[in-house]
Amino acid sequence: MGSTPTRTLPLATTATHGLSRWLPQSWPTRFFLLVTLAEAVADISIEAVLLSRYKEQQGSIELSALPVFVMVFALAHVYQCFLAFDTVVNRNLILVVGLNVFNLAFLIYAIIQISEIRDVLGDGVIQGTSQTVPVQVLTGAIPAIIGCTSLVLSILAWFLWKEFGWQIYKTIGADRNLKRAHLQYQIYVCLLKFDFFTFTAFCLQLVLVVLKNDTAERVITILALPVCLLLLVFAWYACRHEIKWGMGVFMAGQLGGAGYFSYKLYRIWSEKEGQYKEVYKSLTVFSVLALALLFATALVSIRCLLNFDMGLKGAMTRSAAQEAQAKHNHHHQAQYSHGTSAMSISAPYGTKGMLPLRSNSTLGLERTNNPRLSLD
Repeated sequence: MGSTPTRTLPLATTATHGLSRWLPQSWPTRFFLLVTLAEAVADISIEAVLLSRYKEQQGSIELSALPVFVMVFALAHVYQCFLAFDTVVNRNLILVVGLNVFNLAFLIYAIIQISEIRDVLGDGVIQGTSQTVPVQVLTGAIPAIIGCTSLVLSILAWFLWKEFGWQIYKTIGADRNLKRAHLQYQIYVCLLKFDFFTFTAFCLQLVLVVLKNDTAERVITILALPVCLLLLVFAWYACRHEIKWGMGVFMAGQLGGAGYFSYKLYRIWSEKEGQYKEVYKSLTVFSVLALALLFATALVSIRCLLNFDMGLKGAMTRSAAQEAQAKHNHHHQAQYSHGTSAMSISAPYGTKGMLPLRSNSTLGLERTNNPRLSLD
């Protein structure tokens, strides 16, 4: 007796279908990711060349100002790539604008870096070495790359604005009040993501350059990083699920953060000729940026709190459920389509083979030991 027909679903096809949900589908989103990745690769490569020259001059790489600057700059580019991927996957309109502003902040930081790097590496090339590109060319190339990238990203933002606007309509509908509340919620989430990076970059410079010998403050600063991350995740959860007391806890934390950065800014400038001498410019930029972000986050937090009980939570929950169901139905339909078109026979009927009879055949033929031919 021959064995029954078995369906085979190609694993590669299933994996490709699952992966396609995470890849950008339109040319603006693809180009947005490509430009961001290209900028990161170019800038990190130049920074790596500068770091290798520092090692060649010093004999080793110590955790002084220049290596830490390079580390923070590279971390910023990696974080920007992560946010760009988050933008195109979740079709977040506000993050598009946020990433344009973030790239302009890169430009400011790169300009500050120029004098810092030249103070350490000098200008030109070192005679008797394999260096061919002068330091001033390398340091000048980074702001030029960032400036060109900012121009391209600002143009792409227009196309993404039109493309992602439809997603907001599908999520919220035509209700103007809900659209305004959803916009403020997206701004809030975007600010939380940039709050985390700013605090992380500030603490890295503080721990690796300034607090080398201050064990107590060093340990406290290191422990503050995971606490900050947990607080920001809780802040998102409280706003998404409209937990009023949670928003109150987060606002209290913001007051504490504002007090901390104000105190550190005072310390930086009062001791800029002392332990903060190497990094006072960079730390000043990050502390001022952190204060500005905290102020903006506090204002948007209040707006989001006032939007509670307007129906935004229910609208977003329904939209997420509908989107998940649509993806499930699409995936199930793809599996069924591949399954019905890819039919295989594990053993021939009787002693002769036969052409495959699909499960959806209109012929209700019964299986016997005699070979038959499907008319499908």
